[in-house]
Amino acid sequence: MGLVKRLRYAGGSFVTGDRIADAVLAYAAELANAGKAVKLDVPAMDLEQQRERVSIVVGPASQILAESVVLGVEMDDEIFTEQLRRKTSVLQSKAGTGQGGDASAFSTP
Repeated sequence: MGLVKRLRYAGGSFVTGDRIADAVLAYAAELANAGKAVKLDVPAMDLEQQRERVSIVVGPASQILAESVVLGVEMDDEIFTEQLRRKTSVLQSKAGTGQGGDASAFSTP
């Protein structure tokens, strides 16, 4: 089965790869910590499971929910994911936050 997630954002949703979704969430959290917003063209899949790009603006007020979806296809975009990871790392180093925005440290077992 494919590793994908549905990202719910601004009253809509789209399906993207698992690692892509994780990178978008991490970057969005760091952008919020930095008080910045950017436009992202996120690799996604349409209803026919064809690749497309979805444009979103993420920033301090963004509310994004990711949920796992089981599909017969996988999706990945190493270049996009690596670019977001680098940008996230830059924001983390500037703010000195490490893994800022990651609420897992506050989760109860």
